[in-house]
Amino acid sequence: MSIKIIFCALVNPYRKHANGGSEDIRRRIAALASTVGSVTVYAIDYPEELVTPESLPANVHLHLYERGIDPRFWRWHYPLPCIRRHSRRMVVDIRRAITDSADQFVIFIEGMQLFSLWSDIKSVMPKDAKAILRVHNIESAYHHSVAAESRGLLKLAHQMSSLQYRPLENRFLSDFTYLYAISEKEAEALVSQYGLAADKVRLVLPIPTDKPCGDKGKNGDMPFVLSYFGDLTLPNNYVGLRWFCDNVLPRLDGDRVELQVAGKGSEQFSVYDRVRVCGFVDDIDAFVCQSQIVVAPIFSGAGIKIKVLDAVGYGKPIITTPKGVEGFPAWLANQLYIASSADEFVQLLTTMILSYDDAANKAETLKKEVSARMGQTQFQRQLLKDIK
Repeated sequence: MSIKIIFCALVNPYRKHANGGSEDIRRRIAALASTVGSVTVYAIDYPEELVTPESLPANVHLHLYERGIDPRFWRWHYPLPCIRRHSRRMVVDIRRAITDSADQFVIFIEGMQLFSLWSDIKSVMPKDAKAILRVHNIESAYHHSVAAESRGLLKLAHQMSSLQYRPLENRFLSDFTYLYAISEKEAEALVSQYGLAADKVRLVLPIPTDKPCGDKGKNGDMPFVLSYFGDLTLPNNYVGLRWFCDNVLPRLDGDRVELQVAGKGSEQFSVYDRVRVCGFVDDIDAFVCQSQIVVAPIFSGAGIKIKVLDAVGYGKPIITTPKGVEGFPAWLANQLYIASSADEFVQLLTTMILSYDDAANKAETLKKEVSARMGQTQFQRQLLKDIK
């Protein structure tokens, strides 16, 4: 009897407007595909993101579904992020895949936003199946954090989601064979706050990108290019970048430094001087590689910040905040440039620019260490141990 691997993803892992969550999922699918015979992915997303990539591993079978509102009135005590990720056809297809096959199953549920989906399929799960929940964030804590950075109706919506998630977390977390926590903070909270057995919780760090950036030096008299990339429709991203543009960028040498910004919603930053807005870019690798330093002014959120990890994977010097390194292992966080105030950002950036070769060499060394200690081999070993 063979083992069937099913991924239930809260976004298209191969979406056009990639973000940290989709990158995390895609890299683990790639790691799985190189380890097991076949991986079937059921993903739900916005209509404009339902694009199957031209190149997909031969043993990855991708099924995409359009996001909709769950119409069942008794589900409206679920948080809005759950009821807005509903597709009846997706539920039917997953249930059929489970009941019509004699294979043993390992099912990944990608994030607590799919609690509604889980409640629809758990009753048909075979007794010998293994269910794994990827805990990107403990959602009740995440929405509480975002609410602190929001105003008006948006603040109220996040506060409501935080309150609604907690009883669902208490109800569903114990269903899963294993919980793959994205950071030590989440792993500890799952045991201490939810009473879960420690042997059900796994610390499974994100797989970093490992992309060469070529020559990292500065070209002649051209300005130093700082870069920021991310989904700037999210409050915890645009609030931090606005703060940086208001309080840090004007204090840097105007003839030597400029900031380039890419990502969904980045057009709002065109009002700032010395900011070059790139919008959505097809090649994020080229975007990052043409800069000298990555900035990540992050002051809210939960889990691990994938954009910080990606900058390390590119071998780029990065400056972020204590919140930006939250969840990282101490050995990694201690090697990053961290600032808590505008004064510290200005001081660190000025020092990095004046001694850029040293900062670039340090970043390249850290990239190699992160690749060795957090690469896809670590995820593969954990998975094979658990499914056996």
